[in-house]
Amino acid sequence: MADPAKSSQTAKNVVIALLALWSIISLVVIVVWSTSPDLKSSAQCRAELQDKTEKLEGVKVVCRKDKVALEEQVEAEREEQVKQGAEILLLLAHLNATNATLEESRQENVSEGFLSLMWFFLKKQIGERRERREERGERGERREERGERREEKGERRKERGERREERRQS
Repeated sequence: MADPAKSSQTAKNVVIALLALWSIISLVVIVVWSTSPDLKSSAQCRAELQDKTEKLEGVKVVCRKDKVALEEQVEAEREEQVKQGAEILLLLAHLNATNATLEESRQENVSEGFLSLMWFFLKKQIGERRERREERGERGERREERGERREEKGERRKERGERREERRQS
């Protein structure tokens, strides 16, 4: 048979191993239990689920109302945008008409300015021609005066020459 000391040693080792295993399992259970969230009863879970469901339905209703309100605002803004687009087109038409009128006025002003400028130059040329004519007239008068003086000198010379001739003959 087996030795009683040996079998008691084995029994001791088995008991120690079982106690070590039991303490490790206990530690694991304690750690898991302490770190796990509080477990609630199924009634509490159902009540919370019902509360969350009601809140979700309320949020859905509010969301639908907000969506409808936003769609109405979008539609109103689209209508406003169309209205403003029409106003812009009307303003562009007025602007184009004003630009056309301004262009016509500018053309008239340019034409009037050109005519005024032409009139000014014509007056200036007429004045210059008159001055030239007057100068020519004055020159002509001076020429006539010179011619008359020459004639007078010629007559005087002729008279002197005749007097000399008479003196020679006498």
